[in-house]
Amino acid sequence: MSNKVNRAQRRRLFLSNLIGFSLIFILLGVIVFVLFSRAMLTSTDQALRVEESARLQGPPKPFQRKTKFQGNVQNQHPFMTTTLVYDQKGKITNKLQLGSRYDTLKNIKLHRSQVGQLKTIKVNGKYNFRTLLIKAPKTTSDKSVAGKYLLIMENIDPQKAAMRNFTRVMLITMGIFWLLSILMSVWMSRLTMRPILKSWGRQTEFVGNAAHELRTPLTIIQNKLEFLLTKPNDKIIDQAANIAIANSESQRLQKLTHDLLALARSDSNTIQTNFEATAVAAFLQHTVEPYTEIAASQGKQLVLAPVPAFKAVLDQDLIHQLMNILIDNALKYSPQGSTITVTAQPLGRKWQLIVADQGIGVTGRDRARIFDRFYRVDTSRSRQTGGNGLGLSIAHWIVDLHHGTIAVRDNHPKGSQFVTTLPVNPPKNGHHETKK
Repeated sequence: MSNKVNRAQRRRLFLSNLIGFSLIFILLGVIVFVLFSRAMLTSTDQALRVEESARLQGPPKPFQRKTKFQGNVQNQHPFMTTTLVYDQKGKITNKLQLGSRYDTLKNIKLHRSQVGQLKTIKVNGKYNFRTLLIKAPKTTSDKSVAGKYLLIMENIDPQKAAMRNFTRVMLITMGIFWLLSILMSVWMSRLTMRPILKSWGRQTEFVGNAAHELRTPLTIIQNKLEFLLTKPNDKIIDQAANIAIANSESQRLQKLTHDLLALARSDSNTIQTNFEATAVAAFLQHTVEPYTEIAASQGKQLVLAPVPAFKAVLDQDLIHQLMNILIDNALKYSPQGSTITVTAQPLGRKWQLIVADQGIGVTGRDRARIFDRFYRVDTSRSRQTGGNGLGLSIAHWIVDLHHGTIAVRDNHPKGSQFVTTLPVNPPKNGHHETKK
């Protein structure tokens, strides 16, 4: 992926993350603000309704409170709960009860259409009140208000101050979280792009390596065929060597194509599996037996150690392919006169399969990458033996399908051991699809 495309994609991810975070914070702030403001006014509105009921039931009774140092005193906050009484002409009739508050409240006009409605008003540009206008029936026991309009007022200046402080804190908090969202967006865009770039790099490397591997046998086959075209009168026996080389390269090309298709299926998770209970000893005997003759023809010995009688759930075709890869790999890298040993044994809920050779071994640096695609421990020798660096990648994929592990370790005094550990009963909810 080019740097230009990378930057553009990262910028899009950053903007999308930033917009998402900002919308969440704004929505959260609006919800909290609305709920808080409603909660602040709810208690005030309830107090107004209580005052309404009290005023309609009879004349008001002064609230008395007693302190430790004085007798009963009337609790009258100048602007907490106040009631204006209007006659039919809209004139305030309780001037004496209002006292000094009258001068402040005298300019409040009566609006008969607002009867029963809760309103918020501002008096003299300074005091804020929550109001409820009611009309007292003529049958009210309190004759001073019977048939008149009552404007019950509750001072909400403390609530307004609290709302201003709350709004200030909310804005500061939103600003801080917005800055944090920018940092989080940058970090998340980079974190999101990391696997994409890694996958893109692996794909690019895979395509390049596959093209290189395909080009080599195709070039050899093409050269040999073109050479044969220059010898139209020769007999087959005269060009047997060239024909054999072309045939060998075509077989190598066929194997490479088969391996590439297997890896493509593994990447797309379209492989079908058939897991079934299998007697491991008989299965390994059947799998290893054909290779004993091949090993003998190369001056090597392939030995299957005695396997205890136990069963394991596995896909026989895939494990057969795994055995072919591991044994073929051991034969390629083992010298004449050496022995390849195959052992298997149960380990509680797991079982272990080991293919040990006496070949060139694998160094610590190579072990970290030996299961990577197209990776070879000895490139020149792999070319000679027909290896393409895909076998162990496919082996790792097969083991992963069985929810197992595969690793390589030293085989003393020399050589390598490929140790595969598989569950006796793989989980049924794995990522494989069981064939019916």
